[in-house]
Amino acid sequence: MSARGPITVLYAAWAPFFSGAERALLVLVENLDRSRYRPVAVVGADAELASELRARDVRTVHVPVVYASAGSAVRWMSVVARLVGLARRERVRVVHANDVPSFQPAGYAARLLGIPALTHVRFPDTQAGFGWFLRPGFARALFVSDDLRADAVRHAPQLFEARSDVVYDGVHVPALASEAERHRLRQELGLPADRTIVVLAGQVAEVKGIWDYIDAAAALVSRKVPVSFAVLGDDLRGQGALRRAAEQAVRDRGLENDVRFLGFRPNAQRLIPAFDIVAVPSHVEPLGNATLEAMASARPVVGSRVGGIPEMVVDGVTGTLVPSRDPASLAAAIEALVTNPDRARAYGVAGRARALSTFSVAAHVSRVGAAYDALLSAS
Repeated sequence: MSARGPITVLYAAWAPFFSGAERALLVLVENLDRSRYRPVAVVGADAELASELRARDVRTVHVPVVYASAGSAVRWMSVVARLVGLARRERVRVVHANDVPSFQPAGYAARLLGIPALTHVRFPDTQAGFGWFLRPGFARALFVSDDLRADAVRHAPQLFEARSDVVYDGVHVPALASEAERHRLRQELGLPADRTIVVLAGQVAEVKGIWDYIDAAAALVSRKVPVSFAVLGDDLRGQGALRRAAEQAVRDRGLENDVRFLGFRPNAQRLIPAFDIVAVPSHVEPLGNATLEAMASARPVVGSRVGGIPEMVVDGVTGTLVPSRDPASLAAAIEALVTNPDRARAYGVAGRARALSTFSVAAHVSRVGAAYDALLSAS
């Protein structure tokens, strides 16, 4: 903290819908030391993220995201001017984009004001894509996994090799749910009390492996394995289109009594204790809140061996890793845990310990704060 009070950080988030990136931003701002850092947020959509930020007493302003191009020059200049004015009024000293697509307008505002700007990198992109979004120039990039940073450095070494760090997202580790709480959550969700239940939590998307999940469920149901399946989430990007297609596919295969779609829930982590196993059959996964939230709630994970998942899940210790796009291997790994509940419980206990030791909120917030302090010292 300076003699004049806490450092004001301007967070920029496009946030066309609410997903893992938005959840990670909420975890960060609600756990900042407010005596040292004062968060101000600018959001591209006045939607759920904006409401959640305001509920956490974060000054939040809606400014539409407009990118620099010949066809949008006037609107783009207006947006940048609004951001410059906001940053001046709020005495912003650091600009922090929550993801690469959110960076460009806020980055130009930071450049005009001569203040440092950093960006989180949460998703892979090409050299051209990274270069275009990050055109204003950035002081530091924070990657959510080693795998994602390595991929970005391969594509754009001149951008990231010397100006990036890996900062894992943090996850709240709640008190362990009692058996009574587990049953209460199942009643709330309309789930059977006496079945092993597997859940796929998060975005309903092809890259999250929804079709592989349904194929694995069909295989286990056909083998009469005593297990049910749930999908906790929705296709927010496509306004529910893919989720509706998945529901129809389940009906077409006669699985409507075995695979339940529970819809989007704003606080999905609270519901994880209702389930026994968490499946993460992603095709692409830079890190993944669903995996961290499962571990924090002492639930074993069956996940794809892609992206940042192996940095979270220790195969044979906290869960099972399987090849991506391989429903048969996914089904076999789930069956192995259904038929060996002692192993499943042991994986859950080890996963919770790993969440506490490696993915704590305190460690995440400390590392982000250290990045701010380093930028301010350098500037």
